Amino acid sequence: HAPTSLRTTMLEAKILTESAAVGSYLGTLSFFLVITFFAVYLNKSLYTGDVEKRTETYVAARNTQGSLAIALSFFASGAGAWVLFTVPEAAILGGPVAIIGYTVSCLVPLAIFGCVGPYMRRNLPQACTFFEYIQARYGTVVNVYCTLVSLFYMLLYLSAEFTSIGACVTSLSELTSPLGPVIATSIVTLLYTSVGGLPVSLFTDKVQGAGILVFTVLVCVAAFGFYEMPTATDDKTIIANWEIVTTWGIGGTPSNAFKMAFTLISAVTCANLMHSGFQQRIWAAQGDAQVRRGAIGGILLTIPFMALFGVLGMISFAQYGFGGLVAVGPDNTYLAFLAAFFLIGKMPVAWQAIGIVLAVMLVASSADTLQTGVAALLKPITTKALNLYKPGAAADTRVLMSLNFALAIALINVPAIALSTAGVSVLSLFVMADLVCATCVVPILMGLSDRTHPVAAAAGCFAGFISALLIYLVGVGGENGDTPMKMLVQADGLYSDTSLVAFLVVPAASFLATVVVNIPYHMRGYRFAGFGQLPTTAATPSIKV
Repeated sequence: HAPTSLRTTMLEAKILTESAAVGSYLGTLSFFLVITFFAVYLNKSLYTGDVEKRTETYVAARNTQGSLAIALSFFASGAGAWVLFTVPEAAILGGPVAIIGYTVSCLVPLAIFGCVGPYMRRNLPQACTFFEYIQARYGTVVNVYCTLVSLFYMLLYLSAEFTSIGACVTSLSELTSPLGPVIATSIVTLLYTSVGGLPVSLFTDKVQGAGILVFTVLVCVAAFGFYEMPTATDDKTIIANWEIVTTWGIGGTPSNAFKMAFTLISAVTCANLMHSGFQQRIWAAQGDAQVRRGAIGGILLTIPFMALFGVLGMISFAQYGFGGLVAVGPDNTYLAFLAAFFLIGKMPVAWQAIGIVLAVMLVASSADTLQTGVAALLKPITTKALNLYKPGAAADTRVLMSLNFALAIALINVPAIALSTAGVSVLSLFVMADLVCATCVVPILMGLSDRTHPVAAAAGCFAGFISALLIYLVGVGGENGDTPMKMLVQADGLYSDTSLVAFLVVPAASFLATVVVNIPYHMRGYRFAGFGQLPTTAATPSIKV
């Protein structure tokens, strides 16, 4: 539900009706549903040819996507509705430095994918996520832990996206329940991804990526034009607010701003590297050059996107200040995460509808990537389970994919919907998600060296998990008070000193533990035997969608 202060602000202007809001989000979802079924019809490799090739196309879309498609896919998959909440908030809290930090945090994972992608494609041409690499490199123990981490992360990510779409629609209209847009988005994205698999997700990324760019520019430019620019006003309060937010934010000091930037870079990098949906794009690219160029293109698209929403947050703070966003009403309610909606809410209703359309595109682009990523992550597990139950059972594409998506619904979608209606902060969901990923990312990347032993990697993951648990259990500087783990669930917990220490210490602890435990194996001359025992036949490209 939209907070009372936001409702009051919007009631001062004309507000989007409930029916118009429903029409906006259902119309957008219906458009994606129609074009995806059309894409499935065009991609005959999804329903013609032998069973193995159909499965390969459905799960991996191997070697089919050019540089522009990969760039748009990287961009659209990462540009979720969270940006409507967290980027303007970060701008208010930490000023330009925080915006730069948030932007860099989205770019670093893409740069890493561009660098390690060719290595993965060369050594594991038949894979479709990093988890085949982890299994071959480190074995079952480490892979089970990393798989559980990834599933937990994607559950919380999807819940954050569903929370965002519900909050967006209820904030910009008379609609009071977030359940409608949440369930509609979940059903539609599940429907088209279950029918078309990864090729359809990649196809929608192109449409959604272009649409997100266009609608972001429209909404932001309209907001910039609707409100008097702080640099051109005589209002001393607006000028003072603008001065605060364009220096170091309301944190007031360079140290706070840079602490925020570091926390964001560490947290988001760790999390995105564990996103199996992102990883699928590496093998979907036509070649190594397309992976690199796609990563660079995704970076170039992300920079202005993040900057626009950051400036939107700054303008919102200039207009509403501390009393309107940071400490609202007699209870000093914190509403900085709604900064963008305070701006859009007072604009004409047409812009509120466009804001909802943009939010639906943002959520759909992330949700379908998460759903296909979970299905790909589960495929090796369900394949083994089906063949164990009945030899050769996994060869039936329909059975295998139906099982994968049924599990995805049970493990990810239903819990994500339930969590999204529990009133949990989007940012606190990301704190938990990012933290679990930070426990194992460093040992995984250390596997690129053939001298790292599986036992050392397992020790690194364990050390990362224990250090994360201890830091948040105890807290830093008394931030937890009498409530253990308080900073893990608090709305602004990501920007606390506890989180700063956690996202500094956890990756460092996992690195040091891996190095120390690896010493005796290194001294005995251990070297990974290589991936030669895995299938290395080149995959036949699917029909490009």
